[in-house]
Amino acid sequence: MPLANPQKTGDLVVRLLLKIIPWIFSVLLVLALVMAMVYLQKSDFEQEETVTVRKVDIALPLPPPPPPPVEMEQLESESNALSVDLMGMGSGPTIDYAKKPKVAQLKLAKVKLPTFDVNSIDLSKTISVDFALVEVKSLDQIPKIISSRYVQPPWSIIKRGINRISTDVEIIIDKKGRAHIKKIVDAVYPEMVPTIRTWIENVRFSIPKKNGKAVQALYLYTIHFNYARS
Repeated sequence: MPLANPQKTGDLVVRLLLKIIPWIFSVLLVLALVMAMVYLQKSDFEQEETVTVRKVDIALPLPPPPPPPVEMEQLESESNALSVDLMGMGSGPTIDYAKKPKVAQLKLAKVKLPTFDVNSIDLSKTISVDFALVEVKSLDQIPKIISSRYVQPPWSIIKRGINRISTDVEIIIDKKGRAHIKKIVDAVYPEMVPTIRTWIENVRFSIPKKNGKAVQALYLYTIHFNYARS
């Protein structure tokens, strides 16, 4: 049987080693990784910190005791004060009362009552109207007089023989048809102002309406006073 060539045998061994060495290296690397993982896991469990909770009781300091009461010392002047005996000093002074006391009379000054002319007051300057007013020309229909009262003319007008007077008054007709004077524009005669006011207080108009609804109306009305005898 012929002997194998030593050179060929050596080449075979080298080839075999070249094929085996990578596998051996891979196995060693896997083992090293496994050992490292086991070691790291073991070290993590061992390094867990433990927290100890302890109960601490703290005693608060007691409040300070209240201060001692202050003792009021009596002044020496009180103990050495002189005592006066009023009972042993005689009967004392006597007081005489008059049988009819005189009372002084106060002098009161006479005060005159202030006088002012009511007829000279202009309501348009003293009263401010804060509700909506609609002029007569904007109403559905001009208000008409439903009822009125005859007012006697002033005596000075009768003496002068005046039979007819036409006055202009700015009035406000409310939602019930009542009239209120806003301003007497022209009374013609000053003595006619009370007559105008009395007539306005007793007159009733038809209810002013705008689009079918009752409203407050502003009306410049002319009052004709006719005192002519038939």
